[in-house]
Amino acid sequence: MNNISFKNVQQRKLGDQVIQQLQEKISLGEFNPGDKIPTEPELMSMLGVGRSTIREAVRVLVKAGLLEVRQGDGTYVLDRTTSLEPLEHRLRRATILEVYEVRRILELEIAKLAAQRRTEEDLVLMRESLNKRREARRIDDNRAYVDSDLVFHLAIAAASKNGVLSDLYLSFSNVLRDALEKLVSDRELYQNQIAIHEQLLDAIERKDEQEAEYWTSENLNRTMKDLQILLR
Repeated sequence: MNNISFKNVQQRKLGDQVIQQLQEKISLGEFNPGDKIPTEPELMSMLGVGRSTIREAVRVLVKAGLLEVRQGDGTYVLDRTTSLEPLEHRLRRATILEVYEVRRILELEIAKLAAQRRTEEDLVLMRESLNKRREARRIDDNRAYVDSDLVFHLAIAAASKNGVLSDLYLSFSNVLRDALEKLVSDRELYQNQIAIHEQLLDAIERKDEQEAEYWTSENLNRTMKDLQILLR
């Protein structure tokens, strides 16, 4: 276990960050099924948080089917992780780039279906969210920017008129929020995104499936490149 390292977590959402780091270690194979994870005092030192935060994170991961507490022995990684684990928990232990790769697969199909099936009500919601997004960028309100960006993409998912796709995309929204909040802190990276989103809305309004798919691809390709730069 001496070669496994953690990052000190920030003061915001301590429990969530501890859960995410533990999940990532399991997902990436640094903790394998049957492994005993570090003790509470060791985790407290590695992560820079208190005992109550560690205990809460372990409780969540036990409930998710990832960990097992053996009284008097320690806490172990379970073998049956994916079969019992809720999708939201699985997404939270995925890397940001993994999430965006799956997001790309979903959004390309969503964009085409939205171009086929959108209603005027769908377009109104998309326009309103882009206007709020633009205003949030103007006044440097990152939280409002992220909120309106997610509403825009959720509106496109709803316009696909496919309930399963909409639900799947909604399940990604909390994880996407975390990634977007990291990206929007860099104003330069997001300057070109406004024009791309306008082009995407225009394609959906014109019911041009090919263009909608193209601008969705452009948006996500650029975002993934920005993420790769950010994560270096």
